[in-house]
This record gives sequence, structure tokens and C-alpha cells, in this order.
Amino acid sequence: MAPVAYQYRPLRSAQQEIRLVHLLHGRPEDTIRLRIVHVPFPVPPTPPPKETDEQLYEALRAMVSMPWTIEETDDGDLLAFNFATGETDLLRLASSEPQPEQTPPYEPQFEALSYTWGAAEVSELAEIVDDGAAVVGTLGVRPNLASCLRHFRRGLPAAADSRRVLWIDALCINQADVDERNEQVKRMTDVYALARRVVAWLGDAAHDSDHAVATLQHLGRQLRITRSGRVIAAPAAAEPQLWRNDCPPPLDARAWRAVMALAERPWFYRIWTWQEIKLGTAGAGRDAVLQCGGASVAWRDFWLAVLCLNNKDAALLTSLPAELPPVELLRFRERCRHIVFLQHGGETQSLANLLDVARSKGCADPRDKIFGLLGITPPYFRAGAAVVVDYRRPTPDVYRDAFLAHSRATLRLDLLKHCDLAARDVESSDALSPSWVPDWSRTEFAAPVLSEQLATGMSRAWFTHRGDVLEVLGVRHATVAAVSSRAAAKVEDETLCVVREWREQFCSPASGTYPLTGETLDQAFVLALCMNRTRKRNPGNHNLDEAQWVAMLRRIVRLGEGEDAAALYAEREIANTIQKVRGRRFFRTADGLFGTAPAGVQAGDTVALVLGTYAPLILRAVPSSSPNTPDHKYYQVVGESFVHGLSDAAGLLGPVPAPWRAVLRGDALGRPRQWFVHQATGEQTVDDPRLQPLFPGDGDGDGEDGEGSAGWERALYERCAGDPAIFERFVNRATGETANHDPRMAPAALEARGVPLEVLRLV
Repeated sequence: MAPVAYQYRPLRSAQQEIRLVHLLHGRPEDTIRLRIVHVPFPVPPTPPPKETDEQLYEALRAMVSMPWTIEETDDGDLLAFNFATGETDLLRLASSEPQPEQTPPYEPQFEALSYTWGAAEVSELAEIVDDGAAVVGTLGVRPNLASCLRHFRRGLPAAADSRRVLWIDALCINQADVDERNEQVKRMTDVYALARRVVAWLGDAAHDSDHAVATLQHLGRQLRITRSGRVIAAPAAAEPQLWRNDCPPPLDARAWRAVMALAERPWFYRIWTWQEIKLGTAGAGRDAVLQCGGASVAWRDFWLAVLCLNNKDAALLTSLPAELPPVELLRFRERCRHIVFLQHGGETQSLANLLDVARSKGCADPRDKIFGLLGITPPYFRAGAAVVVDYRRPTPDVYRDAFLAHSRATLRLDLLKHCDLAARDVESSDALSPSWVPDWSRTEFAAPVLSEQLATGMSRAWFTHRGDVLEVLGVRHATVAAVSSRAAAKVEDETLCVVREWREQFCSPASGTYPLTGETLDQAFVLALCMNRTRKRNPGNHNLDEAQWVAMLRRIVRLGEGEDAAALYAEREIANTIQKVRGRRFFRTADGLFGTAPAGVQAGDTVALVLGTYAPLILRAVPSSSPNTPDHKYYQVVGESFVHGLSDAAGLLGPVPAPWRAVLRGDALGRPRQWFVHQATGEQTVDDPRLQPLFPGDGDGDGEDGEGSAGWERALYERCAGDPAIFERFVNRATGETANHDPRMAPAALEARGVPLEVLRLV
């Protein structure tokens, strides 16, 4: 008799039901047997956050002196840490106060599976049985899940009632019922957050994966991470110096090959797995498990090991296999960054920051680029149901909703940085959507530009959305005159050769000077390449100074003429530069400015400064499609750009006057904040010397020069996920209004300075 397909019973919404799978015991060759049950799944109220005893920490810190310090780990332990030796001691505090009662485990108890669906074909049929073990139907199971279930049941005792209780999306959601799918996807946040444990299945053992898992487990157990993000040695670590970035990791050639192969597993590059592991490890004492074949490792140990490898100076990775091509080191570091960010992010990051990483991750349904992030997006994005899970809606509509929800909440248009006109699929429905709606379905794209460019300063966005037209306020600043060849979208050996070609095209003769800054063309060229990530611009970071960057450029020019490629690729700065030019072209404007932009940039395109963005946009004029507005100019968004000399609102306010200089320093959490430094006295201020001082007053009038400063003053603030990447908080003393932008950068204030703002219609 042919097997009968299992028929799902509807879930009862009034009882808040979900389905769970009971995986039953079986021998390796036996058919997979499952029981599917319905259980109520009420979500308990969110407990109040644990209060931090700052007085206790201050008292403890006062008891120690350098090189000792007191650190709190991300899981709540207090450690005494010696910077000089790396020694770490766990502090155990005696308390006379009664301990709070332990919260009973959440019911129902289950493990939530995180895995990739993999190949679409069904490899076998799983038998679904009732309480009496009678088969009531079958469900098709894909190869990766089938292998996972066979591994999971190996540890079950051979007893009739032995089982492993799991939540598995492919089996616990009726995928054929779109209405149920819409509702259950909304509940996945709670499923992974309330599961007893999240288990991530990486796939079958292969490429020495058992050795890779054991190696990473050993490395991870040597380390702890503090709440401030500092990696330190674990108490009684067998490798007490491993936490240092200049300490080579104890990996031989075999271990390196195994670890590199493991880092290529598809699980690390899928959109849903990011949310699942974040939710599964959120909260004190929660950890997840990674399993590859029969080997497993705690997520915390695994992640700390990868973070440690990512932080190492590339020049000190002396244990790499000798035959490893230099470019493979760059690719491995890129994979490490992906894995590291799996743990970072979430509600501490804005949607823009999340999508910076998520756009490179894969998913079967392109709408999941947004739906698959909803569980870790900040509250401002989820509030008001701005984006609703609905798999009947076209993908471009989902993307448009996400773009507008973020822009309205943050008063920034920073998501325009994800637009790439040349990368749009002309044969897909996305080609019919406006160019200002990012196509997040693509996983290959030009390297992003740094938000800290601050091309329009601390301005907010002023925009109106009418159908397919987004009206924004900005300035057409320059016209593209010449463009280069395109750098590869992925890290390739040829990338440095392309950079050398660009330099030959745009820096001849080398004796010329750059228009805005008076630098040599080589200086301006290399600063455009590295997006001005210099020690002068970012004094708190370990960046090169301008002379060192020029020396690095000369080494690139000598590549193949005595300069060793392996030595160049081992330099962290070279690795970062290659990342910054992926998929981009170099260009020069009609007035001689240098920049980089996505591959679609062409001569004749406009460089525009749009209020509420961090980087200049490349726009392309198109004729009006409406007979009612034949004189209106419309523009397509080609992509974002970096233009050397236009940082810090220089295109709107003019250059920062000497002896002041704009710099970026990290706040307590490492997020950039703009400062202005007086080079003669060393004075530092967040007040832009080009703007009139704020005048709290009574709020009447605009202050001097019509700059809108009257009534406003700076406000103290704590950063939250709804805040833009770089911002300042202001409050109007008279009205109580608060703003995340500088009121002196409002349109009326800029126009009073002679800035030629205009409405730019994006289509």
C-alpha cells in the first residue's frame, strides 16, 4: 500500500498552540519515526532586566591598582584581570542577603533546531505515529534534516517511551498553509527565546570537522569576554597569552585546514540561523550547542575562538599552511567577521546595521531578508506593525515597507546605501520597483561606504513618499567625468592589480595636487581607497598615518616587480582596503575630486549630498514619465559613494577651519562620535566651529544668521537601537521637543548660509 501523506490538524489560536516533534528511538538503518503533538505556548511576561550594582563594582575597582582591573563578563561573572601578565582570577562574593528564588523552567520544555533546509528534493519519508505507535501518515524530509534526525536519535535509550522533544520549522509548521505560516513565523522569536536549548546542526562530518570542533573548543575555553567587548584570559587558562592579538594561535597546518573548511559551512551564511542563534543565547546563563556530525561544541566556546582568530594580526599567523594562497587568508578573515557578527547585533543595532550584514546571507524566499530579522530588530522597527509577515505580498513591497519604516523612525535615509542600480535583476519583478528601494535579495554587492564619512553632518532627512517617487532634499554637488575598470565583487588575487591600474589612470602626472586639500594625487588617491581610515581621522584606532598609506600604495605599485604578494596580503590594512573596493569603480569628477562608487557609475552622473545620509549619492537623471510634470527632473539612485574631501559636511558648510580638525572617537561601546580638535591647544569639543553656538534662550527667533539655534541645547542621552549610527541629541528648552539631529542643519538654516538646496525626485 502506498504511504499516506500526513494531514496536519489546524492549530487552535485561542489556546496559542504550536506543534512539537517527538523524535523516537531507532537503529541507524531504521525509518525515522516521529510523533507530532499540539501544545499550548503562552508567552510569559518579560522579566525586568538584571540591575547592575555599580557601587559594588566601583568599590572593587578601588581595591585594586594597575595593572589589575575588575571586569564583568558577558555572563555575569566578576574577574580580576592583570593586563601585564594576562592572569585572571574569578571573584566569589559572599552575600548575607537571601538569594532570589529560582525561576522554574518554562513549559513546555523542548529543543529548537537551527539548520539549513539545503537541497529541495525529499530524500526519504518519515513515519508519523500516534500515541499508540501506529503509523498515521508520512512526511517528506530533506537530506540535511534526515541526517540530523538520525544523529540526534543515537543517544536515545532503546525504550518504547524514549524521545527527544524538538521544534523544527519544516515539520512543526504546515508549510502548505500560507495563513498558518504567516502566523507561526511571527512566533518564531518566542520559540527560540523560550526553548530549553537551541541546537545548531552544521551538517555531516567532513573535511576533518571533528578535529576542527575540538580545536575551536580548546581555544574558546581559554577565553572570556567582558561586557565592554574585551577578550581576556579565562581563569586557569592553559593558553594564558592567547587573548593577546600578537600571540600566534596554537594551530598546526592540519588544524588550520579543518577550521577553514568548517567556517565555510552554509549554516553560517543563512538569514534565519542568525536570528535563531541570537535568540538562543540571549539572557544570563543561556548557551546554544553547535553539532557537526557526532561532534559538538558550546556556542560560546566556538564563538570566542573565532573572535580570537579574527582579532589576530595577520602577520603573526605563522602557523598557516605554507601552501595556502595568500588570498585565502583574506577570505577566511571575511568568514570570521560573519561568524563574529552572529553574536553581535540584535536589539543593540539599528535595522541599517543589521542589513549591512544580512544582505550577504542567503534565504530561499527573498522576503525573508526582512522577515528573518524581525526577531532581532530593535523595538522601533517592530512597533506599530510597520512590517507584517505576509508571504502573499510581493518582495519589492516588503522591502519598500522596511525602508520607509526605518527612515521615518530614525529620520535618516541611510538605507539608500544599499541601492545598487547595476546589480538589479532586469528580468525580475524588482526591476519594476523604484531605484530608491534596495534590492536585498542579492548576496553579491559593492563594498559599503563607512557611515562615519558624515557627508551631510548631523542633518536629518526631509522626504516625502508619493507612490514610486521619493522626494528628498539635497544639493547636486559635482558631475562624474571619468570612471575606472571594476574591482571584483569577491576577494580575488587580482584586486591589487586593479588598484594599480586605477592609480596609473588617475594619478598621472603624479606631480599634480588635489583640489580641496592641496595633497599630492597619490595621497588623495590612497585616502579615497581606504575611505580616510587614518590615524589622523580616527586617532583612537590602530590605523596607519597618511605617510604609511602612501608607502603601502607604492608597494602595491611594485607588485610583481620584486614586491611579494603574500607579504602584502598579510597586512591587515591591505586586507581592509581590498574589502572596501570590492565591486566598486574609482571615479574623478569634473572638478577633480576622487571617489569610489558601485560598478554602475558612469560619466555624466551626479554626485549629490542628500540631507539625512552619511555618504554622497550617485544619481542619474531620467526623463519624466508623466505628461503632467514634463519639466520636473527625476533621478535614479546608482549607489552610494566615497568622495575624498566631502566628509564632515564640507560640501554644505565648507572645510573645517584651521586650526580645528574633525576626528572620530569611539564612545564607551566603541561607536563613533564626531569631535573637533584644536591642533594648537588640544581642546576637544563636539560643537562644530563652522556653526553658530547654540542659544538656549526662550525659543523665539532663529538666532544669528537664521541658523535655528535659539531655544536649543545639547541633551545627555543613552544610545538605543533606534538611534542613527552617528548622531547627537538636542532638546528645545521652551517646547521640550527632542531631536537626534542638529537644528542648525535644518533646511532654513542651510539656505540662510547660501546652500542651494533643492527637491530631488528619486524614482
